[in-house]
Amino acid sequence: MRHDAETAAAVMREAGLEPLEPYPGTAFPWKSRCAKCGSIVSPRLGSLTGQSRRPACKRCADRANGEAQRHDEDLAVAEMREHGFEPQEPYRGVKYPWRCLCHGCGTITSPTFGSILAGQSGCRRCADLRAGAARREDPERAAASMLEAGLEPLEPYTTTMTPWRCRCTTCGRTSTPTLAKIRSGRGCKYCARFGFDRAAPARVYVVTHAQHGAVKIGVAGALQRNDRIAQHRRLGWTLFYEHHVPTGDDALSVEQTILRRLRAAGHGVFLTAVQMPNGWTETFDATRVTAAQLRDAIREHQITPAPSEPLTLF
Repeated sequence: MRHDAETAAAVMREAGLEPLEPYPGTAFPWKSRCAKCGSIVSPRLGSLTGQSRRPACKRCADRANGEAQRHDEDLAVAEMREHGFEPQEPYRGVKYPWRCLCHGCGTITSPTFGSILAGQSGCRRCADLRAGAARREDPERAAASMLEAGLEPLEPYTTTMTPWRCRCTTCGRTSTPTLAKIRSGRGCKYCARFGFDRAAPARVYVVTHAQHGAVKIGVAGALQRNDRIAQHRRLGWTLFYEHHVPTGDDALSVEQTILRRLRAAGHGVFLTAVQMPNGWTETFDATRVTAAQLRDAIREHQITPAPSEPLTLF
């Protein structure tokens, strides 16, 4: 495997390389200049004289590899059109984003030609629409699920997460549960035997916390003694006032009306969820909103039907 310097230089020149330093030996890098592109490279003579077919110049090898992978632009455009895309700019190569108009949804997207050849959709919006259609519930099956839970739909089905106006076949009241909640085991909120009973007598209360300097308005059932107020007491809150109303819906109406009025006046949430784990969104700074003011607001409130949509801002 030993070569003399002249023979070694001849092998390098045959490979398109001009040696720039004395021959170091078969197994050592040999600094040379590529006769084609002018790049300085250092291949081993052994990589050129053995069975290896590795190119002598990496830059030329990369260019040749790119040329081998490059597709004719006319063929690439035809392929994109066959897959439902109209190119909006010249073709650059398989790995570059290619701005196209999607014939499916009419939006502009930029898939790579390589991804299209690999079988990918190429348009995120169309992919999302297909996925949504695959997950969409059949309206008849959705209505059947509601009827099984004792709720009669009063309007067409939309989605599993959209409130759906229904009438309870047991109590006759109207509510708006989502199909997802019904399938998770929920039912009519008025017939529920757990949590806050919106059809039973209830209370609107005001509690204070001296250490936090906070005041809070809330609702609780009138017939439940081991309730939210007892939970608040364990966290240092003191009951200041409670007002009894006919139903839980009436209590919520009073609470939400007062909350909306105070938030509109610029009184934001005072405590955090860490300081008040259950009900922090109904807290106020006691120096700006006093417990007496909340009490008077509750007393002055006229009972009206509960709002059609639940309070979600506070």
